Amino acid sequence: MFKYFLIGCFLTNSTFGFAEQQTWYFVRHFEKQQGDNPSLTESGKARAAALARFFSDKSLNHLYSTDYHRTLETATPVSILKNVSVEFYNPRKLAEFSSKVKTLDHVLVVGHSNTTPELLGLMGGKVIHMEESDYGVLYMLRKQGSEFTTQSILIPQQ
Repeated sequence: MFKYFLIGCFLTNSTFGFAEQQTWYFVRHFEKQQGDNPSLTESGKARAAALARFFSDKSLNHLYSTDYHRTLETATPVSILKNVSVEFYNPRKLAEFSSKVKTLDHVLVVGHSNTTPELLGLMGGKVIHMEESDYGVLYMLRKQGSEFTTQSILIPQQ
C-alpha cells in the first residue's frame, strides 16, 4: 500500500508541478471625459465598480496606477474593496517597472492604450493592439514555470 501512496504523490506532483505560478492583471483606464487630465465618465465609474466586483473573490497584493485622474479613478474602487494601497509607476519607464512586477504576484496594473500593450509584452504576455476607443478589457497574464498564458476578460459597464 505504501508503494501506491508514493506513486500517487509522484503523479500528483508531476501533474501539477512545483513550478511557481504568478498572476498579473493589466487594464487600460475606463471611459474618460475630455481634457488634459480628465476624470472618468459615469460609464467609466460604473465599469470601475464592476472591476472591483471582479476582484472581490480574488487575491490582490499590489495595485499600480499612473498618476492621472482617469487611472487612479479606475483603481480606487479595487483599492478600497481589497484594502490595498495604490502605488504610482512611471509610464515612461516600463522596462524598469516590468522588472519589478515580474518579482511580484497577484498584481493589478492600471495604464493607458499605449502602455498596457507594451507592458503586457515586456512581461512575456501576448502582444495586443489597443485602439484609443478600446475600454473594458482586463488582461490576465499567468506564468507557470516558463509558460505564459494571456486571457482577456470583459468588464461590463454595470
